[in-house]
Amino acid sequence: MEHFGERMYRLRKEMGFSQEELAMHLGVTRQTISNWEHDLAQPTLDKAVEIATLFNVSLDELVGRKKSTRQTNELIQSLLDCLVTIYIYPETTTWISVSKTTLKNCKITEVNPTSVRIVRTERKQRIERLIYLKDIVGFKREEG
Repeated sequence: MEHFGERMYRLRKEMGFSQEELAMHLGVTRQTISNWEHDLAQPTLDKAVEIATLFNVSLDELVGRKKSTRQTNELIQSLLDCLVTIYIYPETTTWISVSKTTLKNCKITEVNPTSVRIVRTERKQRIERLIYLKDIVGFKREEG
């Protein structure tokens, strides 16, 4: 199982940050980042929230507490190639318009552990999007 420090290191590398750059973004020293990555210290809750936001992960993911996505993915997998309505959180920037929280007539074309790929037609244009599961409130299968 990956420790917090290992996860912190991996996420930092995935984002392409040096310890100095990450420290600057978070308003801490490079040594503090090093201590976190070597599990010699832990960030405060407010810094953990900043880190999670910067790395675009949930606090659960950041600290290694993963939700079981197996059942979720099996349920979504059953919607593959079906027309669905997708409800997304209003705060998300996953769609063109932040005010759009209900996406109707979406066809799920691909299911991944963290996202779904959808196709829909809007104003006579075929639009394909990748939507992260963390941005989705729920699905409703459409009849027809």
